[in-house]
Order: sequence, then structure tokens, then C-alpha cells
Amino acid sequence: MKGRPGFTLIEITIALAVTLLLLGVVVIISINFIKNREVTVVSETMVSYLRAAEQRALASEGNTSHGVSLANGNLTMFRGASYAARQTAYDTVMPYPNYITFTGVTEVVFAKQTGAPSATGTITVNNGVRTSVVTIYSSGAISQ
Repeated sequence: MKGRPGFTLIEITIALAVTLLLLGVVVIISINFIKNREVTVVSETMVSYLRAAEQRALASEGNTSHGVSLANGNLTMFRGASYAARQTAYDTVMPYPNYITFTGVTEVVFAKQTGAPSATGTITVNNGVRTSVVTIYSSGAISQ
């Protein structure tokens, strides 16, 4: 049938398939971007918590030590000699996504007045694709 304007069913099906394929690719890329961004956010928050805990310990805030713990699916900045003996009313807590894993140091306490860390080494933040490493030095310096 010549001369009839419009699209055939095959043309519409192909256009729809290409559109859905492109949409699927965009969704996958977006999800990976968000997951990778979460690694950066968690690492930067961890460094911020570590530095804040060190500064609070140096200032002898609350006349005690301060620390950071990675426990129970949370990144926690606490007041006290350890996470187990902390004063929970002063906790600052950030939950992190369950697809993010940590290896290395899981708790650091900064000594009152000196700010000396109880543990040194690295904390590796990983989501299976992207990795970020935070290093705690014996001097109390922290790098990412």
C-alpha cells in the first residue's frame, strides 16, 4: 500500500527497543555513579569525624578522650575511652550503606590533651568497584 503516511509496526518496535536500551544504560550508569559517590562521601565524613575527635581530645572537651568507631553499620564519633565505654548521649552517628565495606582499623581513640591516636594504619573503604584509603599516622595526622 503505497502512499499511506505513518510508521509501520516494525519501525515503532525498533524505535521503542532502542529507547529502552538507552534508558537501561543510563539507569545502570546512574546507579554506579551514586554507589561510587557514596564511597567518597563516607571517606570524607570519616576524615571529618577523625579530625573533629582529635580536636575535641586536644581541647579536653568533657575532660575525656574522643574517638571514632566503625561498628554496627554506623560511623560513630564518640566521647570516652573506648566505643564500648562511651557516653552515648554525645554520639554523632552516620549510617553507611550495606554495600560499603571497611577493612583495617575499626576504632581510634584520641588521648585527652595530647591527641595521640590509640591506633594507626589504614582504613579501606570499598564498594566492590571503588576504593578509598584513609591513613592515620602516629603523629595524629590523617590523610585520604
